[in-house]
Amino acid sequence: VDCATERFAREDIVFQGVRIARGEQVLAVLGSANRDEEQFTNPDTLDLTRDPNRHLAFGQGIHYCLGAPLARLEGQIAITTLLRTLPNLRLAVAPERLRWRKGLIIRGLEKLPMTF
Repeated sequence: VDCATERFAREDIVFQGVRIARGEQVLAVLGSANRDEEQFTNPDTLDLTRDPNRHLAFGQGIHYCLGAPLARLEGQIAITTLLRTLPNLRLAVAPERLRWRKGLIIRGLEKLPMTF
C-alpha cells in the first residue's frame, strides 16, 4: 500500500507560502487526504453522519473508482445483515476507550470489543 504519491512541479510556484522549483519532487501523503481541517470539522473524529462529507475514499473526478457503487452496496448489505442478525449489537466499552492504530497507511481500531 502506497503512503504517498509523487509529482514533479512543471513550473516554479509558491504554494501556501512554500516555494517549489520547476522539476522539484512533491510528495502528497495519502493518509492526510480525509483529515484536512479546512474541509472537515473535527477530522480526527469518526462521524458517520458528517455533512457535508467530501471524502476521497473512492477518488475524485476522472479518477473516481468505477466500483464505488458496488462497494457501497456491499457495505450496506453487510451492515444491514449484521444488525438484523444481531439486533442488540453494541460496543462493549465506552467509545472514549477505543484505541486507534498509529500510522500513515492504514488507520483503524486496535480492537473493537462488541457485545450482543
